Amino acid sequence: MNISLVPAESAADTKWSPVLGERTRAFVEKKTSGLGGLSEPTIKVVLAEATDILSHCISPLETTGATAVLVVGYVQSGKTLSFTTVTSLARDNGFGIVIVLAGTTNNLKGQSEDRLAKDLGLEDIQRDWRHFDNPDLNGTALGDIKKTLSNWDRARQGKTVEEKPAVLITVLKHASRLANASALLRQISLIGVPALIIDDESDQAGLNTKARSNLLSGKADESGTYESIVGLRESLPHHSYLQYTATPQANLLLAATDILDPSFAKVISSGIGYTGGKVFFQDRKEDLIVRVPDAEIFDPSAPFAEPPEKLQEALQVFLLGIAAGAGSDGKSNRSMMVQAHSNTNPHALYLKWVKSLLDSWSDAISTENPVVLDEIEFEFQGAYRQLKKTVSDLPDLRDLLRVVAEKASEIRVVVVNSTKDAEKQIKWNTWEYWILIGGQKLDRGFTVEGLTVTYMPRPVSGNADVLQQRARFFGYRSGYIDFCRVYLIQDSIEAFSGYVEDEEFLRDSLRLQEGQPLKRWKRDFILHQRLSRPTRPGVIGRSIKRLPLSFGWTWPKSMHLDSNVVLANESVIDAYRAESVARLQDSTVFPDVVDKRTTAPRNRVLNDVPLSEINDLLLQLRFISREDSLQMTAVEIALSRTLEKDPAALGDVVFMSDLTVSSGPGRNLGVLRSNIHVGMSPSGAKGDQIIYSGDRSVIRDSRFTLQLRKVKLAEGPGEGHSVDRVPWIAMFFPETVANNAWLEDA
Repeated sequence: MNISLVPAESAADTKWSPVLGERTRAFVEKKTSGLGGLSEPTIKVVLAEATDILSHCISPLETTGATAVLVVGYVQSGKTLSFTTVTSLARDNGFGIVIVLAGTTNNLKGQSEDRLAKDLGLEDIQRDWRHFDNPDLNGTALGDIKKTLSNWDRARQGKTVEEKPAVLITVLKHASRLANASALLRQISLIGVPALIIDDESDQAGLNTKARSNLLSGKADESGTYESIVGLRESLPHHSYLQYTATPQANLLLAATDILDPSFAKVISSGIGYTGGKVFFQDRKEDLIVRVPDAEIFDPSAPFAEPPEKLQEALQVFLLGIAAGAGSDGKSNRSMMVQAHSNTNPHALYLKWVKSLLDSWSDAISTENPVVLDEIEFEFQGAYRQLKKTVSDLPDLRDLLRVVAEKASEIRVVVVNSTKDAEKQIKWNTWEYWILIGGQKLDRGFTVEGLTVTYMPRPVSGNADVLQQRARFFGYRSGYIDFCRVYLIQDSIEAFSGYVEDEEFLRDSLRLQEGQPLKRWKRDFILHQRLSRPTRPGVIGRSIKRLPLSFGWTWPKSMHLDSNVVLANESVIDAYRAESVARLQDSTVFPDVVDKRTTAPRNRVLNDVPLSEINDLLLQLRFISREDSLQMTAVEIALSRTLEKDPAALGDVVFMSDLTVSSGPGRNLGVLRSNIHVGMSPSGAKGDQIIYSGDRSVIRDSRFTLQLRKVKLAEGPGEGHSVDRVPWIAMFFPETVANNAWLEDA
C-alpha cells in the first residue's frame, strides 16, 4: 500500500513536521491486512489526523518545553486507534517515552493495554518498546527504565548497530499510582528526552474538582488525582500532554491558568461504518429506539416482583437476533447490555431475572411439546415483529425458536460493577455471546464488543457529558445495525436526540477553530432543555453563565439604556414595519387570539416570515447590558441551529399595537422587566366575556414568534436613559427551538 503523510488543513499552525518511518509503515500494514482490516482511505485519514496531532506537540528536536493538546472523537469511534497511531509516529520521530493514563479501573486499563499490545506488536520480541506497568521505586523498574533510555539515546546518536527500544508506560489513573510513576521519573535525568502523555478519557477523574471553588474564592487548591497528574507533567522537562475524549466540555471549561488547559484542539473523524448518535437518534430513530414506560424505572425501595415487560422483549430481540445470525461472520462477538440502575445491589436481581428467563425459555422450547411451543411462539411475537421491521429476511419465528434454545446456553451473563468479583477482566474471545449487567462501570470508556441490544431505563443525568458517555451502543455497527435496538425511557430519548444536535454544534465550532490557539475560542455551549449543564460544576474554572431559552417567552431587560441605541433600534424596527406594510394582517388570524377592542390600536401580524429574515432583523438590533448581550448571543445560536436543520423554517412577527405608544403615565420598569405582556381584558374573563385575550396569546405555539413594541416608561428622564418611546422585543420559543445556553461570561 502506498501511504504517505498528508498535512491536515490545520497544519498552518504546527510546531514541526513528523515523518513516516518503518514502525508506522508496519503499523499500517498490520491494521489494513486480514479480515476486518481498515480500508486505505480510512487509514489515510487516521494517519493525517495523527500527524496533525503530533505536529502540535513539542518538537522532538527541542530540549525542553510543555504543551497540552485536546483530541475530540465520538463515543466508541476509534479514539484508541488514533492514539496508538500517534504513539507509533512518535516512536518514528524520536520520542523516548510514551505514558498512557489508561483508565480509572483495572477493566479499562486492561482493555487499553490489550489494544496497545495488539497495535504496537508488544506481544512480539521487542526492538521498539519496553513496556512498564504501574512502575514505582520498589523493584527493578527504575534501573530498567534508566538502562532502556540510555540505550535508546545511544541509538539516537548513531552509536549502536541497530535501533533500541523506547519506554512505554501504562498507569492506572489513580493518585497513588501516578505519584509513584512521577517519583520514579524524578530519579532519572530526562533533559532532552521527548515524551508524550496520553490521557485516555481525559475529562474523567484527572481534572481539578476544586476548580469551581477556586474561581469563587481565589484559592489554588488541588484535588488528589489532578495534583498527581500535575506532578507527573512536572517530572518531564520535555513533554506534550494529549487529552483524548468524546465529551470535551469539562476540558474546554478549565481555567485559562490551569496547567491542563489545552492550547490546541483537534476533532478526529469517525471511520467508515460508524453508527453514532446521528444514526440512532436522527436517521433511524423510529427503527432502532424503543420506548420503555416510566413504570420500568427501577426503585430500590420498591423492587419489581417479576422481570419488567420491556426487559423481556429486549432479551427476546437479542435472542432472535443471534439465532438469525445478527450479521455475524463467525469471528465476532454479539452482546446485550442491561443498565437499569447506578447502584450495585439491583444488578444481582437483574442477573437472576436474565438467567432465569434464558433457562425457562430454553427448557420450554426443548420439550418440543406443541402446546408449549405455541405458548412460547405467542410470547415471542412482539419481539419478532419488532425485529422484522428492519430485518426483512428474518426466518420464520418457529424456526428461530429452535435455534434460540441452543443459543441461550451459549451466552455468558456477567455483572460489571465495582464489586470484587465484577472487577475481573472480561475476555471477549472466550465466549461468542455476552450479556453485561451494570451501571456506572458501563458508562464510560468500556468497549462492549458486538453490542446489538441495550436496555437502559435510567433517568437522565443533568450533565451533558455524563449522558453521552452512556451511549455504549454507538460504534462500528453498520454491518449489523438492523439487528440493533436501544430501549430507553422517553426523557432519555429526548435528551439523547437533543444532545446529538448539541454535539455537532460544539464540534463544528471546534473545527472552525482548528489551526488557531484555543485561547481565542469563546466557550459557548447549547444544551437540550433536559440537560442542565455541560459538565460537573466542580471542574469548571471559567466564568460561564446559564441562559435558559426554555419553551415559552423571553425578552431583554434593559433596552432603554443609552438614548443613541434606543434611536438606532427604533429606526431598524420602523424601517422593517414600512417594508412589510403590504403583508400585514390583524392578529386575530392566530387561532387563540381574541381582540374585540375598538379604542386601542390593533396588533398587526406578519405570517410565514422566513426565520432567516427574522434572524437578520435581530442581528441589526443593539443591546447594551452584558445580560442582554449574552441572551441575544444565545438566541442567535439557537436560531442558527434551527436554520441549519431547516433552511426554509418559518416564524411570525407581531407589531404590538402597530408600534403605537400608550398616552398614559407609562410602565414601571421593574414590572416591565418581570412581565412585558399586557394581560387578558377583563382579567379572568371567559368565553364571550373576553374583550382581549392578552399579549401572550399572540403567537402560534409551533413557531418562533417575535413581538415588536414601543413602550413609554413611567420613570422620569435619567442620565443615558430614554423613556418616552423605547423599542422593546419579546420572543416566543417553541420546543423545536428552545434550548439551554451556557456562554462564557468574560
